[in-house]
Amino acid sequence: MLRLILGCSFLLLAFNGQSEEAINQQIINKISTSKQQLNQLENQINNSTLSYQNKINKALNEVKALRKQAAAIQRVADEQTLSVEKLADRVVKWQAQDNYQKLLLQSYFEQKGELLSNYRDSNGDLIISDSLFSKLESQLTNSLIPSWQQSQIVDDMGQVNQFNRLDLGPVSLAFNADINKGGLIEHGANQAMPNLVKGVYNDQDIAQLQQLKQTGLAQITFDPTLGNAAKLQQNKQGLISHIEKGGVWAFPILFFGGLSLIVALIKSIQLFSLPKVRLDFIDRVKQHVVNDTSYQQLFSKTELQLIDIAKTHPISDKRDDQLVAFLMRYRYQVENYLGIVATSAAIAPLLGLLGTVSGMINTFMMMNTFGTGDAATVSGGISEALVTTELGLIVAIPSLILSALLSRKAKSHNARLETSAVQLSKHAF
Repeated sequence: MLRLILGCSFLLLAFNGQSEEAINQQIINKISTSKQQLNQLENQINNSTLSYQNKINKALNEVKALRKQAAAIQRVADEQTLSVEKLADRVVKWQAQDNYQKLLLQSYFEQKGELLSNYRDSNGDLIISDSLFSKLESQLTNSLIPSWQQSQIVDDMGQVNQFNRLDLGPVSLAFNADINKGGLIEHGANQAMPNLVKGVYNDQDIAQLQQLKQTGLAQITFDPTLGNAAKLQQNKQGLISHIEKGGVWAFPILFFGGLSLIVALIKSIQLFSLPKVRLDFIDRVKQHVVNDTSYQQLFSKTELQLIDIAKTHPISDKRDDQLVAFLMRYRYQVENYLGIVATSAAIAPLLGLLGTVSGMINTFMMMNTFGTGDAATVSGGISEALVTTELGLIVAIPSLILSALLSRKAKSHNARLETSAVQLSKHAF
């Protein structure tokens, strides 16, 4: 019986072993099949995504095109309903833009030394045409490929000679081997032809130019500011020329400034030369004023006048009136003409403001006549406005300070003297 049980168990174990191997193999086969199906599904999704993306891009391009058409149609519809005022405003803006483009073109060709006489009408205005833009395009193209060209240039001696010219962007060089001259070229706005810049290139720099022409490699000296440094050097102005920019209103400002300075100097000398009034005046009077005349050396002239009034009149209202009258006359002498300094301090900034308003009016008149494209046409009025404001403040600030200091000095002296007079009015001799 035991043998039968053992045999059945062995057969059962063998059967179970064969079943696990079959199950494992089935699972592996299913996993492989699932991977293949997943790869196929991913490929289908990718293909569908690309297709949908292309359709979306195509639809977006169609939407953009439709939007442009709709904007153009809307613009045409809006222009049909524009009022006359809006059309006039649009024409003014177009004219301003046209003037700005003309100024840019004119400035560019003037830097190149060309006057554009063939592109101007009978009034001298620049005519923008296709030929002008073709000329501009050719020059810009040639400037990208620099090459030596023959050109007539005025040398440093003022003589016109044939030079080899090389344009490197905004920098232009010239060299003449026959006369051994060369250097940088400057283009003047009012010059018919360019000329050499004086005092920049020496013999070694000219030799470098010759090497550049022969080999194409050299060390070249040029102005990184493209002539702006030379313009700043030439535009340096003195004090007189700076004041002249202020226009007619600069002269009354300078007049009040000079008047204030003269009066302040005179009053300074007068105030600081006044005798000092000591606080122990009444004590010295009680101690030294006797019947003899020796006390007169111990007091100033002003103090002696107060003492004489007090000695002449007894203690009464009459003595007080005489002392007050003397103090009023003395105060007038001390504070006389100080108002000129204070008046100059008040008038100078007002004159500067008046010059500012006048300069701005001239600026707006120039802008109304010549437009806003050229800053040089409106800089004169702005200079007048700023210079007069500057001069007004330069005169007003020192005048105000001097007026305050001198007034304080005069009031302090008068206050000490009045204190002494009050004490003296009650003293009995």
